[in-house]
Amino acid sequence: MSFMKIYVKNDDGKMYEAFQVDENTYTFKTETKTFEISLSESSDVHGLSTMSEKQKKRMTKAIFSNDDILEQLRDARKNRDSDFSNYSGDEIEFDKLVDEINSDR
Repeated sequence: MSFMKIYVKNDDGKMYEAFQVDENTYTFKTETKTFEISLSESSDVHGLSTMSEKQKKRMTKAIFSNDDILEQLRDARKNRDSDFSNYSGDEIEFDKLVDEINSDR
């Protein structure tokens, strides 16, 4: 059996190593609690359907507060507007997304 190392990082930056208990189960201990992590395959490639609304909002905030991502979106819009599109999909939804991001800044 090959072992994978998993580390869990909490909101204040503390890092905990999770130790493998069996093929799909890991545990890690904080100062006051012990946690168990169970791994399983998912048919949802991106894992988004299993995320809570709070997790989705935190992830969205983290993504769209990243200046590199915002710059990539702006570049994609410029390229698309000059008929050099790296973006494929719904143009109206893309425009709404970029407009929302720009209005939040």
